[in-house]
Amino acid sequence: MNEPHDMLDSPSWFDIAQEIINGIREKDQTTPILVGGDHWSSAHKWMEASDNLKDLKDPSGKLIFEAHVYFDKDNSGTYKNSYDMEETTPFTAVNRVKPFVSWLNANNLKGFLGEYGVPGNDPRWLVALDNLLKYMQDNCINGTYWAGGPKWGGYPLSVEPVNGEDRPQMEVLKNYLMLDAKKCPY
Repeated sequence: MNEPHDMLDSPSWFDIAQEIINGIREKDQTTPILVGGDHWSSAHKWMEASDNLKDLKDPSGKLIFEAHVYFDKDNSGTYKNSYDMEETTPFTAVNRVKPFVSWLNANNLKGFLGEYGVPGNDPRWLVALDNLLKYMQDNCINGTYWAGGPKWGGYPLSVEPVNGEDRPQMEVLKNYLMLDAKKCPY
């Protein structure tokens, strides 16, 4: 389930996720299961929207909790305005991810940042991206950039090359291709 949001009270996202985990484990006890957080998987709102997910049960102990973060003012990833108008700072994304990372650490759980991305039209976005990726690396959080592939055309967050040239975001992303296996053994 990607970005559950506006769920009904019954069944709750927690109950749905637990049923899915149970169903998967009837057939497969070894594959890790990613569980997205409620409220669009918001890392920033993790404690208020997804704190209860710490009580999910997996007999295999292989749950990985997935959050999303964007750097624009409303954390939507639409980036309607300039860096300044979005009121972004070099540490906006780091500060938005901290509740999720703190929750993972407090509950001895594993996490994954399933979406993050910035436009390549202002070098300050790239500084903020670099700070986020460094923070993720320091906390053994892997992730996936949004978005890539030829479908995205002129989409400002895309890292699909244009006329064989990498987009500016790739200069930062290429520095964080792998976590240190000695520090992050999972």
